[in-house]
Amino acid sequence: MKVLLVAACLLAVASAQVESSMVPGARRGTFLNGIQQMLINATATFYPDGENMMQTIKLAVMTARNDLCKINNRQEVNNPQDHNSIILGKTCKKAFVKLYNEEPDRCGGVFCDVLTDFETKTKESLTRMIEAEYDSDFFDIIEERFIDPIMEYSCRCSGKMMDAWMGCKKRIGDADIWFTMMNFGGFDTAAEYLGGMDWKDFWVDLVANRVPWEDIETMLERTMANLCQRNTDIRKGDHRCYTYLYDTITAHVKGHLKSLGLTSAKRGRGGKSNVPENCIQYDYSLHSGSTYLLRNGITRATFSSYHTKILESMDSVFEKFCVESCKDYYQEKFMGCCTASLILDEALNTSITNVANEIKEIYVELFPENESAAEAIRASFSKSHQHELEFMRNPTCVDSDISYDVTPCTEGDMNMEDEDPCAGLSGKAVRKCKKTQKTNCSGLSGKQLKICKRKAKKGGQ
Repeated sequence: MKVLLVAACLLAVASAQVESSMVPGARRGTFLNGIQQMLINATATFYPDGENMMQTIKLAVMTARNDLCKINNRQEVNNPQDHNSIILGKTCKKAFVKLYNEEPDRCGGVFCDVLTDFETKTKESLTRMIEAEYDSDFFDIIEERFIDPIMEYSCRCSGKMMDAWMGCKKRIGDADIWFTMMNFGGFDTAAEYLGGMDWKDFWVDLVANRVPWEDIETMLERTMANLCQRNTDIRKGDHRCYTYLYDTITAHVKGHLKSLGLTSAKRGRGGKSNVPENCIQYDYSLHSGSTYLLRNGITRATFSSYHTKILESMDSVFEKFCVESCKDYYQEKFMGCCTASLILDEALNTSITNVANEIKEIYVELFPENESAAEAIRASFSKSHQHELEFMRNPTCVDSDISYDVTPCTEGDMNMEDEDPCAGLSGKAVRKCKKTQKTNCSGLSGKQLKICKRKAKKGGQ
């Protein structure tokens, strides 16, 4: 719900009230109708004549496509895969070309895949969301056009792409795009935060070395391990956890609309939900906090007030876990094995906290005048994150004997650090790996190297 509200607020601020022939599919007065009005305004802004994307974005997409689609273009003569890349530089382009040439996944081709027909596909997606008549249709379109293709690709390729980036990022400064940005991007090349450093050197160092890539890598790896595993609560079929969690989010949004004083766009009128009405009636005050922030700006004081409203809203939801008639609903919709896998994954949750802390430090260095607000946001995130984890890891009720089954899916890899880093190897490779384990991690790569480093770190080596 928070994501949907923030997206709606940003669209409302960013989109001008432009005349358009497009009409919302949802009936007037529903929350979905309001979202669609914002999407109409955004579409009219980005597609001024109704068909063609605005020139600045179109030019940027075309430039990126011409550069990055060389990764996918293998020819025997004058091979474009051998050309330099303005955006990626020679080293990173070579890494992604290697991934593209690896069949059947061809992971490195994702840049070109996204940019090809970007203008048309984006317009089609916006049009379909605007024309959706019901909430369920709207969420189905998002799942079909965005969630499923993104997750299907990520489950196959995100680890490989991150490995490629980690190996090439040290040479990202070779890319010509830095000079283009410095000369035409309107950046202050003598800004105080540079501390006397050259603008390009500062930003290359920040991107390559100071962004917490190791924690981001762990966060991505653990997130994908949890989301891409099979939902073993469902015995038949190949249902993945990312589908379960998307359904959980949509159920959460639909259930909260009434508590927010908003109207759902439902099929038919007067249809009875199979969810007990009292289970989705919350004292939900988040929307008033959002409005307050937009009107008054983010300061330590306003964010403190906003954060209090978030925690009150969360507690109002958690109270429903302890209502006897709601237990089955929350066990099924919120506390399945997919949720359990995420909340019990210590490596994931530690990496999330570490990334938030490091990004906050970088932000404060760039914008020291906003240090107070940045610290308030970081503290709020950390407190909310821990508050949610503490309850959901042990959702027991003081005044009743209601409790929940918090068991991870059986096909995940929660204990990856306990795996044998030499698993899957054979012959000389396994002998070399076992010999290396007795000394250090040199000579290993990919998953074996990651496991070895984790075991070494855990053992204090």
